[in-house]
Amino acid sequence: MAINNFKNIIVHYKDGTSEEDNVNNVMAKELNDFRGWECWAGVQNITISNTGDVYRAICKVGGKLGNIYDGFEMPEDTIMCTKPSCVCAADVQLTKALPKHIDKVRIGHESKHSKQAIDNELDSLLKDYKNEK
Repeated sequence: MAINNFKNIIVHYKDGTSEEDNVNNVMAKELNDFRGWECWAGVQNITISNTGDVYRAICKVGGKLGNIYDGFEMPEDTIMCTKPSCVCAADVQLTKALPKHIDKVRIGHESKHSKQAIDNELDSLLKDYKNEK
């Protein structure tokens, strides 16, 4: 039974099925353990504390990035989740994938793994193009 009928996330299950759901339902069903998954925290959003400290997400995975008053750099790469559970709806909503399924992710910010594959493919296409001339 759905706790909330507003669908704002797609959940993919181990059996290959998927369904649209709500992040609050995911947490209520305790489907929010993403340890060992690649996460786009810091790439898709950041969190700023009331003292100006900047983190990748509410969970603070990866530690402090800096401070808005002293400076910080936005991460360009994803991070491997080390937290026992994702407890904030904003964090649950971030793109996540098991490393073996990273190629199935379709978002604007590529992970460091899929970026390398894209770069390799572009290099191959350029080489083929030059050989045709």
